[in-house]
Amino acid sequence: MSINAKVSPEEGVSGSSAGPPADGRRWWVLVVVSLAQFMVGLDATVVNVMTPTLQSTFGMSTTGLQWVMSIYVLLFGGLMLLGGRLTDVIGRRKVLLAGIALFTVGSLLAGIADSETQLLWARALQGIAAAGVSPAALSTVVTSFPDTKERTKAFGIWGSIIGIGAAFGTLLGGAIIDIGWRWAFYINVPIGVLLIVAALALIPGGAPSGPRPKSDVMGAVTSTAGLLLLVYGTVSTTTRGWDDAITVGSFVGAVVLLGLFLRIESRNAAPLVPLRLFRQRGVVAGGLGQLITAGIMLPCFFMLPLYMQSVLGYTPMETGLAYIPTTLAMIFFAPVISKLIPKVGPMALYVTGTLLLGALVVLMLNSATDAGYWSLMMPVTALLGIGLLCCLIPTPVVGTSQATEEDAGTTSALLNSATEIGSAFGLAVAATVIQSRTAHYIAQGQSPTEALNNALHSGFAVLFVWVGISLVVGVFGFRGMKPGVSPEPEAALAAASDGAPLDSKVSAITSR
Repeated sequence: MSINAKVSPEEGVSGSSAGPPADGRRWWVLVVVSLAQFMVGLDATVVNVMTPTLQSTFGMSTTGLQWVMSIYVLLFGGLMLLGGRLTDVIGRRKVLLAGIALFTVGSLLAGIADSETQLLWARALQGIAAAGVSPAALSTVVTSFPDTKERTKAFGIWGSIIGIGAAFGTLLGGAIIDIGWRWAFYINVPIGVLLIVAALALIPGGAPSGPRPKSDVMGAVTSTAGLLLLVYGTVSTTTRGWDDAITVGSFVGAVVLLGLFLRIESRNAAPLVPLRLFRQRGVVAGGLGQLITAGIMLPCFFMLPLYMQSVLGYTPMETGLAYIPTTLAMIFFAPVISKLIPKVGPMALYVTGTLLLGALVVLMLNSATDAGYWSLMMPVTALLGIGLLCCLIPTPVVGTSQATEEDAGTTSALLNSATEIGSAFGLAVAATVIQSRTAHYIAQGQSPTEALNNALHSGFAVLFVWVGISLVVGVFGFRGMKPGVSPEPEAALAAASDGAPLDSKVSAITSR
């Protein structure tokens, strides 16, 4: 299907022969794909509260505990670009169903794991599966709601899923330890089965129309391997030092592989990431916004439970309950924020969210070893919920505002991939700083509790860098952007075509 071709009701979008779901069904479709995104988002943070239990069960080191989270988000983010490409090549429903089925199997294997190695392999399988589920789900939202106003409302529901999944993951992790940590994974099995049945019943199928380009496997391999080496090198600085051969080799390998990835993409006839997408300001600004917000979000969900349990002495259940303000803030403010986007614009909301997250960081920089819940943790967890919503809801609106029909899956994958990459790198940096500073303070004679509290201050201080970059992106990247409207028509036209004549470019935009 050429990029400037009109789409018939029978043909649909993104190469699918099936059109958007009927009016009465599209909101049920949103429920299904949102629950699928909730499930994969949940497992990115559900292990945070159970880390002490995993450590005692398998005798895992601090680095091993980090990889329980990192291997998931890295494969999730690194392979999501390939997952997004597959949604455009073989169809959204097929990728969604295959991803949910694989994720369900991975969850079962994680629940029955008897060793650290088995658990890490199961988490890796979950990450691979999530890389297919998330872009297929988001592109389904994009194509199911062609009306700009309805799509913004749908994104209001969708955008809150990432943050709510993270918050509820911590709450579930705290509650589930009372009956057994394995049930945090087992619970995905019946949910996965129900989602498969619902997707088969509600989401239109059909084979893609037109020629099928090759899936860029080499691009997926080089990008994922490069990101893995980048995070591994960051983690290695704690145990091996910056000048160790393995640390240096990891960074060099990451640069070489990521450089090779860019070369492959520039020469491939069917690239995993068409580099022309980066000529769209909406894609760049939205992608950076999601990457930076996630780089703040996951470290917070890692460091806050660590502070509550290891410094304040909270039980896992108390830690989960402490996140109730986060969850409630997201539930009540999500519809409000989605309605404000057309009125005040994405930039105002994104900058506000960044400032709220910055206020959270300031509060945690002054945290004491005997801080009270109402004086510190309640305002911190409330700021976390509202701040994340203000950032997470506008970013996909901006990121997909210039998306063409043929690029829906790839653009969606690029945005979600940015989220997982930012999560993995932000977590790696924060965990590395905390581990090194804790050892330093203990060597100076501080107690373990005092040393960890001071190390957490250093970890939160690192987030100031992310907050500063986020403000720059919000002010300069989001400025002038509106839902479904390109502030730069010429740039959007050029980005939406592959060297087509000007009349084809105009048709490409007006037919959206």
